[in-house]
Amino acid sequence: MTPARERLAMGLLFAGLPVLLALLVIRPSLRRQESLRRRIQAANAESVTFQAFTPVGPEEQAFLATPGAPWRSRIPRVGNDAAHLAHVHRVVSQLLARLKARGLSGCSLRATWTPVKADCTLPPQLARGAGNGPDGVDAPECQLAGWVLEVGIPGSPEALFQALAELAGIHPLLEPVGLRWEVATTPDRSRAEVSQSLLLRNLYLKP
Repeated sequence: MTPARERLAMGLLFAGLPVLLALLVIRPSLRRQESLRRRIQAANAESVTFQAFTPVGPEEQAFLATPGAPWRSRIPRVGNDAAHLAHVHRVVSQLLARLKARGLSGCSLRATWTPVKADCTLPPQLARGAGNGPDGVDAPECQLAGWVLEVGIPGSPEALFQALAELAGIHPLLEPVGLRWEVATTPDRSRAEVSQSLLLRNLYLKP
């Protein structure tokens, strides 16, 4: 090949390479990007805006306002340290009794009075609001508070769901706020040990 033809071939190569790159790579990529943008716009147009909370309906409002509603006695008024200890003892005793009746034994317990923040945490303006005592009398001097009980449940994850099923039968109001799984290897690294815990929050009225 003569030098003139070599220069012509190199010129065509340098001139045609960007064109091929644009046609074979950049243009299909832009098409896919535009198609994806249209799909996202269509999905956003079809999406439904959910309310941050569901307003309380008439039936629920009547249930909450009933002076003799059973839930009122499930949120006791706890004043001093002695009442705190008695309340914790009552909650723990009933919980362990229900779990034992279910066949769940060997559970470990630990508690904290520090509130746990979660999706189900009451808004500050509601948590600071007035509550009602066990007798149904308005107690504007009380604030709704809560403490957290962590229950270590041995066995398979099925045991966690068995424990959850027993919460409704316990008189103190216990609500699940979290799950914890921890995996640790044995000292000889021959197997992994799994521990699982259920975090429960108990509500009470604090003067």
